[in-house]
Amino acid sequence: MYRFGLIGNPVHHSQSPQIHQKFLDMIQAHGTYELIEVNEEDLGEQIRAFRNGRLDGCNVTVPYKTEVIPFLDELDDLAVKLQSVNTIKRKGNRLIGYNTDGIGYLESLKQAYPNFYHELSQKRILILGAGGAARGIYYSLQMMNPKQIDVANRTLEKAEVLSDGYSNSQSLSLSDAERHLSRYDFVIQTTTTGMSPYEGDKIISLSNLKCPSIVSDIVYKPKWTKLLREANQIGADLLFGETMLWYQAALAFEIWTGHSIKPFTKMM
Repeated sequence: MYRFGLIGNPVHHSQSPQIHQKFLDMIQAHGTYELIEVNEEDLGEQIRAFRNGRLDGCNVTVPYKTEVIPFLDELDDLAVKLQSVNTIKRKGNRLIGYNTDGIGYLESLKQAYPNFYHELSQKRILILGAGGAARGIYYSLQMMNPKQIDVANRTLEKAEVLSDGYSNSQSLSLSDAERHLSRYDFVIQTTTTGMSPYEGDKIISLSNLKCPSIVSDIVYKPKWTKLLREANQIGADLLFGETMLWYQAALAFEIWTGHSIKPFTKMM
């Protein structure tokens, strides 16, 4: 029997137990998926329990995608580059960290908007936020060689860490991003802004958004964040957070079990 879990704070809103149960059903296997809400001072204790056999595999969510790294024995190449981990696999008593955020995000975009995906080299992209999820998405999109990919964040220095070294990228304040929104074909919101129970929050106004464009919000509860509701009213195409969740979960499941899962629309 497989034993999986999610470490973060908060985690009570997570759909991961239901998603991984569907994956287990697809391979006709039994397993559990535990939600583990921890304070920062207890993170090390939870990881030690994981190492000692409590779990076979674990997802990591905010705010511990970077903080968990010192407790691990090994990182795959992408996690090293990103310095962000959202998936951990136990091999014996060794813990190996991975990041499936960006690759899962690209796959969700490809499935939802295949033509746009194949034209990314011609697109101008704005990423809102500079945390762990933003890093995964940013570097995965850079592999597609977009025309422009800018990063806007409340703390400009964190945005500069992402954009530094890329000629097609610059860092912006949120107010500058809001003012120059008409430059972009694709706007991706990667922070927890608007997540339950703060559904009334919105990171920027979309009043300067051009159409056609795509607006994406990785928050999945609620599905219709305030940002996506505004984008819908303007007439933009939408990419929902739950789509990314399913695809990054499928990649994590493959790391843990060796079974490749392809989510399809009616599962979501």
